[in-house]
Amino acid sequence: CSAWVGIRDPYQFTVAYTDTMETSVDAAGWVVRSEQPVAGAEGVVQLKRGQGEKVAKGKEIAVVYQDETYVENQEELLQVKNDLSALQYATYSESPSGTALEDQMLSAMTSLRTAASSGNYSSLSEQTETYRKLVLRREYLLSSEATAAMTQAAADLQARYDDLQSYQSGATSIKAQESGLFSSYVDGYETLLTPDGLSPKDLAAFSQLTPSTDANVLGKLVTDSIWYYAVTVPGDCVTRFAVGDSVDVFFNSLSETFPMEVFQVGEVQEDQVVIVLRSSQDDDKAEDLRQESGRVIFYSSEGIRVPKEALRVSKDGERGVYVVVSQKARFRPVKILAEDENSYLVKADPTDEEDTRILRAGDEIVLASEELYDGKVVR
Repeated sequence: CSAWVGIRDPYQFTVAYTDTMETSVDAAGWVVRSEQPVAGAEGVVQLKRGQGEKVAKGKEIAVVYQDETYVENQEELLQVKNDLSALQYATYSESPSGTALEDQMLSAMTSLRTAASSGNYSSLSEQTETYRKLVLRREYLLSSEATAAMTQAAADLQARYDDLQSYQSGATSIKAQESGLFSSYVDGYETLLTPDGLSPKDLAAFSQLTPSTDANVLGKLVTDSIWYYAVTVPGDCVTRFAVGDSVDVFFNSLSETFPMEVFQVGEVQEDQVVIVLRSSQDDDKAEDLRQESGRVIFYSSEGIRVPKEALRVSKDGERGVYVVVSQKARFRPVKILAEDENSYLVKADPTDEEDTRILRAGDEIVLASEELYDGKVVR
């Protein structure tokens, strides 16, 4: 019975849906940057910079201590330094007093309360330290016993601070030779890969290398926001690339697309060609990319996908498709955006603002071998 109905019923239907079509080429290659390894030293390393943090030239990246004793001394040194700073402020003759002191204390209390009520604790340590100094200052001024005690405590802390400082001679400070973004990820390719003079054989050779990194390397500095993606593509694709063209690159490992520019187009060698793409988009997601696969997208368009056999030309010469409305076929004019082997990507193409013949995703499209016209019963 079902077979008989199928033979007798000349109409088939499908649902229109939103989709994307693109013109692209698969690619695989290497991400290249201006990178400078940061050498350390033997001992206990204490990094001073976070992942992706900007570091100015000459600024400290890390401190290397000879052993754990130096690390413990460093922590105590910091605490002693803070305590000493508070007492020195409290006992300093030119620190605020009287009304000025009361006003500053009130302001510090207000700042703490505002931060607590808003949940903003980013400056809590600084705000707390400021209030602590002011409280000690008032106590120093009001009590003669406190005055003597704080003066003696400040002298003791100074002696302890000087003692701890003497232990710091064994610490090595690692400073940035150039300004850049710090990354703890190193793979040995930092000094091997450059965007100049790459060939298909060069890229193939890189994949066979197993570069080693010095055990004392702490990380690297990315010294330029511009980065490159050197890829090998089939030689017959070379005409699609022109220096200066804008393309989108989809990286499989990130499942994300980055806008890039064609920087260099190599010569075809053994039916392959190296294309170097460039990006100035400083995105931390791309910081640790190296050997990557993906695709270079030349053109991408979003619209409604319809089978090629659904496209018709009306008696008025309009190109479009028929959809089912109340069991009848209704014509919907469309404009073709792109196509592949089996489908068109289209968008609604009404004649004017008052034309209600709009094709929408979810509409049921008529596929028929017989002649169709607007208003014909198809069910």
